[in-house]
Amino acid sequence: MKKLFVAALFMAALLGSCTTESGVTTRISGRFVGSNVDSVYLERVDDMFAAPEQVAGIALADNGAFDFELMLEEQTSPRFYKLSFSGDTRPVTLVVAPGDDIRLEAAGDIFLNYIVEGSEESALIREFNRSYFTPCDKLARLAEKITSGSATLSNAELSAYRLAQEAMQAQLSFVGSNQGRLASFYALRHNVAEQYIPQLSGYGISIVHYRSLVDALSKTYPESPYLAILEREIAEIEAINELSERVEVISYPDMELEDIYKKKHRLSALEDRVVFLNFWSANVALCNNLNAELKELYERYSDKGFEVYQVSIDSNKALWVEAVRQQRHPWISVYGGENPEVLATYNLTTLPTSYLIDKQGNIEVCEYDLKGLEERLKKLL
Repeated sequence: MKKLFVAALFMAALLGSCTTESGVTTRISGRFVGSNVDSVYLERVDDMFAAPEQVAGIALADNGAFDFELMLEEQTSPRFYKLSFSGDTRPVTLVVAPGDDIRLEAAGDIFLNYIVEGSEESALIREFNRSYFTPCDKLARLAEKITSGSATLSNAELSAYRLAQEAMQAQLSFVGSNQGRLASFYALRHNVAEQYIPQLSGYGISIVHYRSLVDALSKTYPESPYLAILEREIAEIEAINELSERVEVISYPDMELEDIYKKKHRLSALEDRVVFLNFWSANVALCNNLNAELKELYERYSDKGFEVYQVSIDSNKALWVEAVRQQRHPWISVYGGENPEVLATYNLTTLPTSYLIDKQGNIEVCEYDLKGLEERLKKLL
């Protein structure tokens, strides 16, 4: 009896050892219907959160079902995995821990419509995707309309600015509400909104959020390899901030645009002059009337240090070219109609809109009539 008991203990120990060596069964399965995909691929994101490595691929069953089973080493920290698809469907990011049984379902567009069970972190990523990418997708569609000229530029740019703000606010709210979650590590790595509206850069995720996340993750996932990534990126941000403090910056957003002859003109290159920065459209009568009156003022003060930097936001470039030729602009006249950043940078909602920049780089909204502008120029020149 004693020998049998000892043998049983030995077998139990042996079985336990085999389980540890082979890992823990982990499952990712689900069903995607009504989408344009026919295959799904499981990818493991490396510990540098860089290029994913494909683990397996499978064709969807007739009912849209799929099932992946993998063995993960027990007691390891959760890692990021991705489900990618045939076609142009965006991948779904998951946080997978050993022993998880994750189930996904989606009808139609997978990326914004999927639901996930069996992984709280993965469910949080899904929550972030919907709140962040819904306005980002609207922003992308609006940018296409602006580029094609099918949207009224001033209204479209204002809408784009607001959509970018909505996405960034969703990101900030999510990261702030989910400290200690790997889903927040995923969330803070997106800057889609800033890519469309660059002047919002710096108003979203900051080094403060990175530091807070490191502090929280070090408690919830002390063995996570992603902590090292955050710490390295914090060091890089600090180095950039330190460098930027040594660089002299101008107090207004700079731009470089082309005139009708394709010659580029940079606004900041006029720093030794008082600049009348004017946004206009050849399709607006008030703008054209202003140009006729502005010529006289320019002729009187251009040799005294006065310059006009006039930016067209016409969607029809040919119309702008013809207007410049007919009106014979003696100043710098450039085209910004194909650049979606121009209007948003200076928060334009009406035309004409003007600013006055002095020789020190100080900028002010210029709401003067030409008589008032002349009086102001006398003080600045």
